[in-house]
Amino acid sequence: MEVKELFDLALQEHKKKKFLSAEKLYKKILETYPDEVSTLNNLGTVLKELGKNKEAIYYYEKALKFKPQDIVTNYNLGLTFSNLEEFQKSTNFYEKVIKIDPKHIQSYHNLMDIYEKTNNQKKLEKTVLDAKNFLKDNPIVKLYEGNLLYKKEKFSEAINNLESISFDLNKVKQEQLRVLILGKCYDRTKNFNKAFNCFVKANKIAFQLKNKNINKNFYLKKIESRKKFFNKLKKEKCSSLELLDGQNNPIFIIGFPRSGTTLLDTILSSHPSIEVIEEKSMVPQLIGSLNELTKNNFNNLKKINTDQIQKLRNNYFKNLYSHIKDKDNSKLYIDKLPLNIIYVGEILRIFPEAKFIISLRHPCDCVLSCFMQTFSINNAMANFLNLEDSAKLYDLVMELWTQYISTFHINYYEIKYENLVQNLETTVRPLLKFLELPWNSDVLTFSKTAKKRQQIKTPSYDQVIRPIYADAKDRWKMYEKQISNIFPILEPWIKKFNY
Repeated sequence: MEVKELFDLALQEHKKKKFLSAEKLYKKILETYPDEVSTLNNLGTVLKELGKNKEAIYYYEKALKFKPQDIVTNYNLGLTFSNLEEFQKSTNFYEKVIKIDPKHIQSYHNLMDIYEKTNNQKKLEKTVLDAKNFLKDNPIVKLYEGNLLYKKEKFSEAINNLESISFDLNKVKQEQLRVLILGKCYDRTKNFNKAFNCFVKANKIAFQLKNKNINKNFYLKKIESRKKFFNKLKKEKCSSLELLDGQNNPIFIIGFPRSGTTLLDTILSSHPSIEVIEEKSMVPQLIGSLNELTKNNFNNLKKINTDQIQKLRNNYFKNLYSHIKDKDNSKLYIDKLPLNIIYVGEILRIFPEAKFIISLRHPCDCVLSCFMQTFSINNAMANFLNLEDSAKLYDLVMELWTQYISTFHINYYEIKYENLVQNLETTVRPLLKFLELPWNSDVLTFSKTAKKRQQIKTPSYDQVIRPIYADAKDRWKMYEKQISNIFPILEPWIKKFNY
């Protein structure tokens, strides 16, 4: 087969998303024409689609050697480094593209997105100004300008900016972001009806965008199955195991989403003896391995032997430490993923001496905040697309947590978001005592720590860089009319948690 035929076939396979086949064909072409830039580029793109980002970079960089100013290659390198969360390298390539083509809107877009998500407000502002010079009245530039005005608390200006644009069906994500920021602006200007309508619209868009395989009921069944099993158990102390792995017992930050776990994470991370591993899948992977051993039958939890438990522990710590750059045995490493709360019963089987910090917030504020945010939609987060589902999920999760603390002797510490924002020092001091750590005043300047973090991977990434504020406390009272239908679901928990 001639090279042209090979190339045409590779393109066909590429367009059909038959990436493995396309990869082989492109590589075959390069055996004859190793300096063919379009083939090197296409191969890099295929490898990126296959998740082979580092290999993709190799071929993109090879293409650049032959054609350093190629816009497509430089842009693709920006995308690939962004996938690897190497944002400095990513932004370097986008900036290079803009130097070559000052009207390359997608590079401006990606730059603004990175600077916004990494809380780099100065560079975001500069990029918006540069983009405005070359792209007059471009809606994407105006979108980020509106977001910047919101961050600067120029809410009326932001509203005027964002109301002057809209996005069609080809840019649904941008429309979702526009409506979400508008909602936040209306909330801050006390126009609560308009704010609520914006959040409803943003969630409708999220529903349209979600993968068809995502099903909110799958997550609810996961909780119900645990409730059913652990409800049968009598109060018991987790079995004491003779495990000599030399590891400290793990510490977990748990709670319901939007209960203040990111604020708590940032405060604790400011202590020199603490590092919080944020939103990683160590526990879900542990539960996956445990399910294999128990054959998805909770009744087999007690049947797993010490050797099997030891292996599970070792794998957990191996995963944990893979997220730490410079391991320090003098530090405490805390695993923070709020909805790990549903796995507490299983965690205790593997780590009977584990410590848990549970973050609580007024149930109405917690549920309303989940509804007002944009999450990456999975089976769990799909429950936040309307208020009633959010409230039902809260009810289920807290019922399960209540079962756990009535069934097991759990070493846990309860902390309330409202206490953190009102009395930071007096709230954190006893928590540090629970963690067996001395007081350190660095925790009082936690916003400095937040600004140093490359990226905070939660919806509150742009809030924790601010000093302590109480704007979000009792927000639910402004939306009493809109949440009246879910109040009966949450009222028992308001009383239970003494709100």
